[in-house]
Amino acid sequence: MPTITQGDLYTATLEVVEHPPLGVPALDGGPREAVVRLAGERSLVRILDGGDGRDLDLVLPGGYRHRHGKVRLTAHRLAEGVFAIKAGEHRIALLRLRDPALGMPAFDPSGNHHPALRPTRPMRWRRARVQGRVSPWETLRLGAEVALPLLVQGAILRWRLGVRLAALIRADSRANRLLARLRDRHDGGPLMIRIPLRGWAVIPLKEADVRRVLHGAEFTPANREKRGALSHFQPDAVLITRDPELRAQRRAFNEEVLRPEPIAQEVRQKVAQEMATLPTEGVLTWSRFHAAHQRLARRIVLGDSARDDEAVTRLLDRLRADANWFYLRARKTDVRVAFQRRIEGHLRRAERGSLARVLAQTRTDPAVHPEGQVPHWLFAYDAAGITAWRALTLPAVHAGPHDPEHLRAAVLEALHRWPTTPAILRDTTAPTRWRGVTLPEGSIAAVITSFTDEVPFSDGPAACPGKDLVLLTATEVLAAILRDREVAALSRRSPLDHFGVRFAVRPRER
Repeated sequence: MPTITQGDLYTATLEVVEHPPLGVPALDGGPREAVVRLAGERSLVRILDGGDGRDLDLVLPGGYRHRHGKVRLTAHRLAEGVFAIKAGEHRIALLRLRDPALGMPAFDPSGNHHPALRPTRPMRWRRARVQGRVSPWETLRLGAEVALPLLVQGAILRWRLGVRLAALIRADSRANRLLARLRDRHDGGPLMIRIPLRGWAVIPLKEADVRRVLHGAEFTPANREKRGALSHFQPDAVLITRDPELRAQRRAFNEEVLRPEPIAQEVRQKVAQEMATLPTEGVLTWSRFHAAHQRLARRIVLGDSARDDEAVTRLLDRLRADANWFYLRARKTDVRVAFQRRIEGHLRRAERGSLARVLAQTRTDPAVHPEGQVPHWLFAYDAAGITAWRALTLPAVHAGPHDPEHLRAAVLEALHRWPTTPAILRDTTAPTRWRGVTLPEGSIAAVITSFTDEVPFSDGPAACPGKDLVLLTATEVLAAILRDREVAALSRRSPLDHFGVRFAVRPRER
């Protein structure tokens, strides 16, 4: 039995909205009087004369569900002093606070009741009443409509068939609709999920909760699943570095090397050269564009000598395909060693106008393992190519103007509509209190990017250090394509399926 012995006491009015009869006299008649005790998660509402000679008890804000006959009622805080009473998904009444209940006796701690709020039956708190905790059925739906489509598409290397299926069923829209319903049902979230063999998982849905995950010191980007995936091809990357001091060193190194200013002019020249290899008339397909963009990425990261080194990309793709399976597939040490050796060969040349040259000129502690950061740069450029390709489908791109400012905005818009990182994962680094539950160390928090605004490059201490360089490259790619061509989409497929997007191109009239 809960102890509600403190908090402010108010009188209130229950205003019934139009709805089918529920068989609950308190909610089928006119306005009702109520008394409300505001005490955080255990705030109590007593609807006086709730029917059958009994009052009706609810607990705010929706964590306690009171069953009256066959009707399940929940109370949800809408605004200061205003609450919604719901039956399932339907709002059936509004509860408005009127005045402080002055002159009423205080709670009697020994009996745990106020004369105006004496319970008519014991109020038992069950495990399922943890605020925000989803039911087993809701857990299954989250797995089927949110997690499964993300995995089917390939978390690290996109699978053509999985991406096509996800686009056909509009998986992103379906997932967002489900998350919106669960957010309303659970008072804004976050959603608390108990996963067998993994423990607690949290999906933040409100801006404040997302910000807590991305900025909070109690959350680390070196998430268990992320380590299982990325360690296949970049075991020394900053994203999966668990030691805080070493992670800070690697972060500072990445920020220094990935500044666009030292190589901005060379990036523009290389973009123009590679995009000039694409057709100016006929059909432009993803495969043609992707091949050109991979050449561009190798030149920017490793130097011009790596332009035709398709072997380094094939090795990386093999490792990324294994990374899609996280811990479930053994690491191919021989493939990773061959991949790293090819990278180191290019880095030794440190060619002018490449990140390899900047890396060679940047001093850092050997523990940072500078060469170990390079695989992530190549990996990230693959996502940059997908984003630029999707941005070409936006009508605003074709309407112009094609100046850098507008094209950069188009790239960001494409990232918002079709995020290339479907989920941002964090793990708790210590026992963390959230909505009345203490999450043990190692619990997972997952930010679903299609549902959350303003995180195309993550945010907080683990925000993408190469954001400006990626935006510069993608913007220049759009400018180079549109400078000499008029482009029109040939298919009506969702840009989520970037493999199937095709464009008709013809020379631009001068």
